[in-house]
Amino acid sequence: MPAERTRLVSIVIPNFDLGLFVGEAIASALAQTHPDVEVIVVDDGSRDDSLVRIRATPGFLAGRVELVTQANGGVARARNAGAARARGQFLVFLDADDLLEPTYVERCLAALRGAPASVAYAYTQMRYFGAAEGIYRSKPFGRWKLIRGNFVNASALVRREAFEAVGGFDPGLTGHEDHALWVALLARGWTGVFVAEPLLRYRRHEAASRNTLTRARLRELHADVAIRHPRLFWLHLLLHPGRARAAAERLKRAGTWPPPR
Repeated sequence: MPAERTRLVSIVIPNFDLGLFVGEAIASALAQTHPDVEVIVVDDGSRDDSLVRIRATPGFLAGRVELVTQANGGVARARNAGAARARGQFLVFLDADDLLEPTYVERCLAALRGAPASVAYAYTQMRYFGAAEGIYRSKPFGRWKLIRGNFVNASALVRREAFEAVGGFDPGLTGHEDHALWVALLARGWTGVFVAEPLLRYRRHEAASRNTLTRARLRELHADVAIRHPRLFWLHLLLHPGRARAAAERLKRAGTWPPPR
């Protein structure tokens, strides 16, 4: 492995119609205390003035930000497109309306260096800001806890080799793409390590967003992930066969079931 790639961290920022906030996300990525960071912004067919705002940021004007544009295909495809352009051995996926504290990359890398080889990613505590403020109560990694539900944020710093081994984010899902990634890694024997510091800032909006979901929709998304990994979710599938059948039918209608091998 070339020496210059072992320390480089690629921060991928998928953006869709978040022109008001994407400049702040870029600035937080470039402000990392870790010295070797590249920033890739993937605009996923925005209809607002995102491209104008991205190109006007100091980071872009200084040549420190790579901009990738594509037709709208969803957050999973946007993240994967950024990862395909990345050069680093570690990846961070930062939503365009969220922010990283300056020591985010540094602390996550330190946690990975002190962890066993089976640990593929490091994730931190998360602080809400904007329409609501507070600390999201994340928790140390646990296999069964992850099967029951997600507690790892989408911006976890992940080893590129592990990310590529499972094919990245599943574009066949329309929610819980991050949970599906951590579960896919778990199915391959990879786990995560928790950094108990609120180093990711998650913006809460007044209006409903893609992350504002009903309990029924959350159950559907959990079932969508479960049927992709029956060996891990056998108990859930046994207890909720109706949800599993509904998930299979839902994904068939969307043309994403069965998943490609």
